[in-house]
Amino acid sequence: MANSRRTKIKDYIDSRGEATVSELLALCGGCSNMTLWRDLKQLEEDGFIRRTRGGAISLRLIQPDTEGLYVRRSKENISSKRDIALAAAPYITPGHSIFFDAGSTVMELARLLPDEHFTIITSGANIAIELSQLRACNAICVGGQLSSNTLSFSGPHAEAFINSVNIDIAVMATSGFSLKSGFTSGSFTEHQLKKSVISRAECIIMLMDSSKLQRNLPFTFATLDDIDIIITDKHLPPAIETYCLSKGVKIIVATPSV
Repeated sequence: MANSRRTKIKDYIDSRGEATVSELLALCGGCSNMTLWRDLKQLEEDGFIRRTRGGAISLRLIQPDTEGLYVRRSKENISSKRDIALAAAPYITPGHSIFFDAGSTVMELARLLPDEHFTIITSGANIAIELSQLRACNAICVGGQLSSNTLSFSGPHAEAFINSVNIDIAVMATSGFSLKSGFTSGSFTEHQLKKSVISRAECIIMLMDSSKLQRNLPFTFATLDDIDIIITDKHLPPAIETYCLSKGVKIIVATPSV
């Protein structure tokens, strides 16, 4: 019983990045504070979480493997990512200079594109390979240092390339978002590249499934002031929606697939 409860607690904290004591007490059906404290202590000793004042945080947020292996992440929330990609597809049209960020949701978008004369710059190694199968598509990879965690190129060479090109539409991905911290990444070099892209693009489209909400990673690469469109799988919390509207950010909630 205790092991099952601890697994439930661990999975809850991992899925959200962090959790409060009140959330976890409700999750466990009203177990005592002492029982919850023992569970959190054991999970901390096992290397899954770190206790904080008022709750706990997943070690994925503070260890080097912050964002998890790409293969693992690509299998999470697959239907939501596909729905978001379908909603984003109408914005990707020939005749524009388009940037595709690295990320599993953007990869779903790349898989949807018809074989037409797109010009797409990408930091995603796997996305570049996917686009190379479209004979009419002009796919350009930024190059640089490749991360095995995200399959993303970044670093000074990648930034120098981005700073030499014009971008009409940038399709971006994020690992976390909150009103306080904005859009965040677990990698310093990747967040630097994302900032460079945003500074060069005329229109920024953020693809973000609801699992990224209220998740803060170390490096902020954008705020709502930088974003034109957010495409997500569920309605955002009212406070976030209101703030988006005040900043002129268009919110698109993808239609769930049947």
